[in-house]
Amino acid sequence: MTGKETSSPDIILLGERAQQLDMLLHVQEFSTMSVLITGPADIGKSSLLNAAHGQLSVHHQVILIDAFSMQTLADIIEHIAQSLGCSANLIDLDTHLVNMAAQQETLHLLIDDAHLLDDDILQLILEKSTLEHGWHVILSGDESLKPRLNDLQSLFENKLYHLIELAPLTEEESENFITQYYKNAGVDVMPLSMKDIHQLWQLSKGVPGKLVELITLEQDHQTQRSIGFPIGHVAAVLLIVSALVVSLLYQEDQGTTQQSEDLIAQLVAEKQQQGLKPNVQTPVATNNKQAELSIEPEPISKPVAEVAQARKSEPLSKSASEPLQPEVKKEVRSTSLVSTAPVKPKPQVTKQAVSKNTHPLLTMPSQSFALQLLGVRSKDNAESFVRRFSREIGSDKLNIYETRYRGQPWFVVVYGPIDSKPLANEEAYKLSKTIKSQPWVRPISKIQDDIRQIAQ
Repeated sequence: MTGKETSSPDIILLGERAQQLDMLLHVQEFSTMSVLITGPADIGKSSLLNAAHGQLSVHHQVILIDAFSMQTLADIIEHIAQSLGCSANLIDLDTHLVNMAAQQETLHLLIDDAHLLDDDILQLILEKSTLEHGWHVILSGDESLKPRLNDLQSLFENKLYHLIELAPLTEEESENFITQYYKNAGVDVMPLSMKDIHQLWQLSKGVPGKLVELITLEQDHQTQRSIGFPIGHVAAVLLIVSALVVSLLYQEDQGTTQQSEDLIAQLVAEKQQQGLKPNVQTPVATNNKQAELSIEPEPISKPVAEVAQARKSEPLSKSASEPLQPEVKKEVRSTSLVSTAPVKPKPQVTKQAVSKNTHPLLTMPSQSFALQLLGVRSKDNAESFVRRFSREIGSDKLNIYETRYRGQPWFVVVYGPIDSKPLANEEAYKLSKTIKSQPWVRPISKIQDDIRQIAQ
């Protein structure tokens, strides 16, 4: 790879992407495993990494490193030391991490474009992540990073990393992505048709970065179409305007000629009338207009005028001046029905009916164990996780309960009960291959205490 990705989609996490973020945060909170985010170019690796940075930085010390600009070990150590306020050497860094652990603080190291780092640097980072008070690491890189980490993993006893492989968006996910993209830009009404969205999805092949590029190009084309006006269109408009002007002038000429001809005809007629002899009886009228002018309106007779005045002075009829009585009676009748109908009291919901003391986990043996599979801030995401894996691992043993983490609601998915801790460890190893994460073995008694604290 010769350079950094030129296009990175906005942080829009929908569907499976949101679940992957929750799983990533769960591993970072409750495990020492590193996380690898990988996939093809422009698939959204940097966006997921930035989303994790925004979530983790609320409660933890988070350092984000761009390996494109910092590829040597000295640069990385110096950047970490400056962020923590200690000397730029590994011994002082380890001492600082121990002090942070004593204050119940952890350091999360997020590295973008990690595939640009040499193997010896990656090995050192993974070694630090396996220590008791080590770094919590998230690596983001292209698909070449996965086999390299698999080779390095053979140097350690335990599993080193949790894998998140990003896949292209489906057509439905692309539609939701485009809708959310425009909402983030302040556009409430979608300017694209379903046909346009389908074409964008086909052209981008579901890759979010390419999808954003195509949306940007489409916006530019729409802007050019709205402000652009070709010269040919301008010439056509000018021709049309010229034709209209000539037409108006021609109509005005015709109107003036007609008026002149009418005036000449009128003068000739008047001249002929003046030449007539005085003792000759002239016709009553040769012109209808003159006949109309000579007719005077006859006065209205007094009886008719008196009748009209009398009608105007008559009061409105009783039926027109009074309101309609049947409507009033109907309204009163309906009111009386409402007021006399017996009101049934609403059933009171007792506290016992909604109490959390009825949780299935409280009925399990307190000496047994359970596997914590997921802990997230969203109940919807926890329920989505259960629906996703219920067929593979059995829905009868999956439960969700609510607790508090750092003062905020926290929803936990557990699998159990399991009779003994050795059996729980074996089951955790089997389930880790299915959910691609290492479950956490916990006593049922501790989980029951968490539930009772919320119920109080």
